[in-house]
Amino acid sequence: MTIIVKCVCLVLVISFQTWNFTEAQAVNSRAFATATQLISDAGYPVEKHRVHTEDGYILQMHRIPAGRRSARRTSQKGKKAVLIAHGLFGSSGDFVIMGPQRSLGYILADAGFDVWIANFRGTMYSSHKTLPKSDAQFWDFSFHEHGKYDLPATIDKILSVTGLQKVMYIGYSMGSSSFFAMTDMRPEYNDKIVASINMAPGIYIEPSKDLFTFLLKTIKMPDLMRAQGVHYMNLPSNMRDILINTICTVKRDEDDLCMKVAQLFAGDDPEQIDKDVTPKILARFQPASWKQLEHYGKLAITGVFSSLDGGLDTPGKIYDLKKCRVPVVIIYGNNDRLTPKAESIRLAQELNATGMLDEVTPVANWPKFNHLDFEFAKDVGNVLNKPLVRTIHNLFNKYDAL
Repeated sequence: MTIIVKCVCLVLVISFQTWNFTEAQAVNSRAFATATQLISDAGYPVEKHRVHTEDGYILQMHRIPAGRRSARRTSQKGKKAVLIAHGLFGSSGDFVIMGPQRSLGYILADAGFDVWIANFRGTMYSSHKTLPKSDAQFWDFSFHEHGKYDLPATIDKILSVTGLQKVMYIGYSMGSSSFFAMTDMRPEYNDKIVASINMAPGIYIEPSKDLFTFLLKTIKMPDLMRAQGVHYMNLPSNMRDILINTICTVKRDEDDLCMKVAQLFAGDDPEQIDKDVTPKILARFQPASWKQLEHYGKLAITGVFSSLDGGLDTPGKIYDLKKCRVPVVIIYGNNDRLTPKAESIRLAQELNATGMLDEVTPVANWPKFNHLDFEFAKDVGNVLNKPLVRTIHNLFNKYDAL
């Protein structure tokens, strides 16, 4: 399928913000359970923690302090902490949505870790001291601000609550972009992280150049939408309800338009789609700012990991990977079209040159593992998350005393 058709699919989804559906939809209410509801329903202890950033945002972070079968339902002093950060259009719910045997949050809690799951600004779990979400200024951010403000405040909150000096970091896609932006702008936070595990890191995404060129330069989607008073990308509730009840929950794969569109962007892996979880995934589709789209577009168009300053065609201030003084693990999917293997290897080579690369590896040599599989694959528990426990233990043993 041509790049134009791919773009049209995305345009149609975003354009539903201005459509008016009047037909009532009977949506499964449990699909809309919050992250804390999901965690509690699964039998795990859960806590909410408010994170205040320097520039006025208030972020709700979710903690799983103990495993489901733990004798103690609260965190024990000195327990090793792991922070997980989500990708674009995601939230903390992405790491508990697949259930106790598959989701990373539960698996790490059952392995004895103190699990903290972040929420960046823009998600349903965020607000601002003075700005309502209807204000365009609320949405004036990209992963640059996640790295400059959100992650530092989140890390400080964890260390303050636990009394620990360091935390293990796991970033998925945008969670990795934010991490490396942070180590450039806030290098003092290197000393607060044991090691960084980066899954499908959103650093180099040049293969998406044609897509972003069409969206940002040909049709100028962000400018068009801002002119209509639409400050952010979102999946409107009326359209989401229709997708959940009809289009995206058909039984036959050949009739599943949502699956086909998603795999155009993420990579083909139809046998790993769990249709029972699809409604929950759609219900958790989070809004994103136009600057986030523009920033990733700039990464794709220039091929350089830099700030958004200076327009789309010229690199801004380069985020210096040499400032990362944290051991890094990179995990990529062999069939990831958004953050392909070659781009992860490029990142690994640059980090290896600085001495900070601990390991670069595919997901269990799974040939079809794509970008979405990191969170939502049927077998994500066995092929990624359970083996990741051993990796985390090894990283703590190697680097926690440094």
